[in-house]
Amino acid sequence: MSSNPITGRFRIGVIGAGSVGAAHVRAAADATGYRIAAICDTLPSAARDLAPSGVPVFSAHRDMFAAAELDAVIVAAPHSLHTPMVTDAAAAGLHVLVEKPMATTVEDCTRMIDACDRAGTLLAVAHVVHFDPLVQEARRLVASGDHGRPVLVTHRRSAHYEPGSRPSWFFDRELAGGGIVLNVGTHGLDRIQWLTGSPVRQVSGVVRGRDGVEVETDALALVELADGTGASLALTSRGAPYFDETEVVMDRATLRVSATEGLFLLRGGSSVRLLDADPGRQEQALRAQLDGFVAAARGEAGARYVDAAYGRSVVAAALAVYRSAAEGARVALPLEGVPA
Repeated sequence: MSSNPITGRFRIGVIGAGSVGAAHVRAAADATGYRIAAICDTLPSAARDLAPSGVPVFSAHRDMFAAAELDAVIVAAPHSLHTPMVTDAAAAGLHVLVEKPMATTVEDCTRMIDACDRAGTLLAVAHVVHFDPLVQEARRLVASGDHGRPVLVTHRRSAHYEPGSRPSWFFDRELAGGGIVLNVGTHGLDRIQWLTGSPVRQVSGVVRGRDGVEVETDALALVELADGTGASLALTSRGAPYFDETEVVMDRATLRVSATEGLFLLRGGSSVRLLDADPGRQEQALRAQLDGFVAAARGEAGARYVDAAYGRSVVAAALAVYRSAAEGARVALPLEGVPA
């Protein structure tokens, strides 16, 4: 973190005026200890449309860093642009919250970590699922050991990947780094690691695309964790209604986390709903993530954020799916820790 204490209201710039950048701006709207102080997008009209009243807009991130007197920046740009933006932010002495996936290569993740370490600035990764009340409670229950240890984990997610269903850069391999695995599957790989408290050790993957689309649109992976727990990841883009669910099978019960239905405990042939799927929890999670990031940047003890080494581990697991699919073999990963 910065050696200079931050006083007054913490000023945050946002790079990327798309839906994710907009979600961060909404989450910060009524914060008292920090505020959005600048918006940057290569499309000036998008930046102007997103910027709160009186907030300056920029079309180049370096110009924003030079002129906006920021303490930190949120990077919500296309995936392959994260690394130069983060390293530039570090050079400008800014703390960084970078969207997931952290980068498109493990080497770029390391470059970002090294740049912020040299600058003495905080680098946090926006794995917002760590702040979702449903997933937080599921992790607490798994960690309690009350139902035994995890035996298997399954994660299933649908997402639109038809041409025109999302901004065009998501279909550009150079900008996006990949398709549904790197963009959507990283949420599932994150859940698998974080819910069990164990990092991914090896992966076997299959990916599929569709005519006229440069990136993969569907995938399956078998995952082995460092503690021996087995897991699966299934990602589909072909006509299914939206679902996003994870099951943690333990010795004596199963937890089911559904983004649309809530958190359930399955035991003895019955299902008990522990928490409803509050439709406002995504914005609450984004706000909690921002609160933790700002507190950590200010040097407050006990502040919660997802560190960059963990963000790198999720990218490594996703890239291992691609490598396994290309080589037709299991791929082993170097192990990094899982945050508390």
